[in-house]
Amino acid sequence: MNKIKKTIIITVIVCAVLSVAAYVIYSNREIGSYYGSEYEYIRIGADVYEFDADNPYTSSDKGVIIGRVVSANSASSESMYIWSVKGTDEYIYRVWGLYDGAFYKKVGQD
Repeated sequence: MNKIKKTIIITVIVCAVLSVAAYVIYSNREIGSYYGSEYEYIRIGADVYEFDADNPYTSSDKGVIIGRVVSANSASSESMYIWSVKGTDEYIYRVWGLYDGAFYKKVGQD
């Protein structure tokens, strides 16, 4: 292999590793908390979201990962990962574990 091909391959590998590292760091950042007896509420900054079983969306409507929320009572408890919802700022999608996903609707601010 000539020197230019080796340089290109090394550059591509370094860029890929940096991209994966940036994604992992971004998706694992703590952005808020969840609370309520059945985790009905999520607070992200001043925005409060409430569980909405009657939402018009499916899991295929989830957008990009925003970050994670932890329990308001115990920050060492399990995290829930928060995704945007395509086409709206009023809803978020949360994933807990592998398959437990739900939609939350913005209901106000603190």
